[in-house]
Amino acid sequence: MTTMTTGIGQPRRSKHALIAEALSTEIQRGKYRVGDLLPSEPELSAAFGVSRHTVRIALGRLQSLGLTVSHHGVGTQVHRDTIMSRYNYSFDSAWDLLQYATKTKVRVIDTKEITVDAALAGYLDCKPAEHWWRIRTLRSDRASSSVIAYSEICIPLAFGSILAEIVKSKQPIFSLIESRFDESTTEIRQDIRAVSMTAEEAGFLGVPKNSAGLEITRRYIGKSGRAFEVARSVHPSDSFKYSMHVKLQHGG
Repeated sequence: MTTMTTGIGQPRRSKHALIAEALSTEIQRGKYRVGDLLPSEPELSAAFGVSRHTVRIALGRLQSLGLTVSHHGVGTQVHRDTIMSRYNYSFDSAWDLLQYATKTKVRVIDTKEITVDAALAGYLDCKPAEHWWRIRTLRSDRASSSVIAYSEICIPLAFGSILAEIVKSKQPIFSLIESRFDESTTEIRQDIRAVSMTAEEAGFLGVPKNSAGLEITRRYIGKSGRAFEVARSVHPSDSFKYSMHVKLQHGG
C-alpha cells in the first residue's frame, strides 16, 4: 500500500512567543525574583532586537500565565515564579469527553498511514502488519487560544473516511467512528503518567524542551472487545489540571 502524509510540520514560533518563553524561563530559574521589576519595554526591545509592540505582546503573555502584573507608571513586576494553572477539566464519563471536544479547538498537524510492527502491535492491541492511520493534532482552549494538548491518535485503516471530518466536526474521533460505522464504545481504558516531553512535543506546546508533562492514553474498546481508537495526549503540567469525580455507594 502507498503511504500518504499530509501536514503543516513543525510550527514556526512567533517572536513574542520566544521572548515570553525566555523571560518565563529566567523568572522560574530565579534571575528575576518575586517582587522584582522586569527591564523596561525599551530595554527589552533593544535586548531582543524587536519592536516595543512585540515586547508588549510577550509581556501580556507572561501576565496571562500569572507570572507578572503590570503597574501603570511603574512597570512589569514578577508576581510568582511558577506558571498558574489555566485550564482545568473534569472527566467523569464519555459525555464529558464530548463536552471537552466542543469547548476546545483542534488543529491537525498531519495524518499518516502506518504499518504496525511488533512493538506497536502491543500498544494498539492488534496484529503486526495491520495498517492504521496516525493523526497528530493540537488542541487549544477556545476562550484563550492557549494550546493545551498535543495528541497522537491511531485508528484502523478501515475508518480512514472520517479524516476529512475531523477539523470540520466538533465531535471527538471516537464519536465520529460511532456515528459513521456500526460501532459503539463499550469501555474506555485510561492511563495517566508524568513524562518528560520530547523536543518536538515541547515545541508544539510552546514550552522549554524536557518540560514535565501529563500524558493521558485512552483506549476506546468496541463491540468486538478490541480497541478501535488509541489516543495519547500530552499536556503541559503547569497549565492543565485533570479532575475526576468518583461516587461511592455504601450498602446497608
